[in-house]
Amino acid sequence: MKSIRYALASVSYHKKISFTIGICASFFLFLLTSILNLKDIERAFYSQVSSMINNTEYHANYQKIMQVYSSLYIICLLLWIILMTLVIFISLKIKEQDIMKWRIMGFSNRFVIKQTILEILIPMILGILMIAVFLIVCQHTYEYLLLKTRPLLASGMGIKQVPFFSSQVLIESTPNAAISTAVDTHFISMRISSLSVSTIFNAFSKNCLLMISLTTGITLASASIISRKSKKVFRT
Repeated sequence: MKSIRYALASVSYHKKISFTIGICASFFLFLLTSILNLKDIERAFYSQVSSMINNTEYHANYQKIMQVYSSLYIICLLLWIILMTLVIFISLKIKEQDIMKWRIMGFSNRFVIKQTILEILIPMILGILMIAVFLIVCQHTYEYLLLKTRPLLASGMGIKQVPFFSSQVLIESTPNAAISTAVDTHFISMRISSLSVSTIFNAFSKNCLLMISLTTGITLASASIISRKSKKVFRT
């Protein structure tokens, strides 16, 4: 409990850097979760229509868009690692005097590293909670944004939509009595369901664990280096 109190006091004192960590965490968590959920939407749509069609171009486009999502995910994750490494380094430089004081007061290297990790993770967890609340309260808005982003992203990457059904095939979610039904017109009832809460939070939890693990690893390495330097200075 004492360690948490010290960490909360430090987070409160260093407001700017703590705010930066929280905002970066929430932004990239939202971005990474959105990409995984876009893959879920694409996969769900493909599983419903793949058995109805025999269009090699559509199947190829599906593979392309899934590769685009995977590439975007990796790029965003790498950007997150680079940005967090920079932010953590700046944070440790700002708190270098605090680390020196801990060493002078006789605190162990293990304590210094543990405190540093806590001070980085606390604002990050607050950012994670903020995104969790948004996804719960604004689930329909989130789904709407994903459905609007999906065709724009495909178009931006040069992946054109493929008309895999003929003009004599109508897809409807609800019957339309106004449509003239010719003899050679075929109707297909297809239900495209929205994302479930479990699907959204499955992607969310995966990204949370990944980001926290990476941040802990980066902080551990950086804090070890800073703590060793302060130990050398203290000895001299």
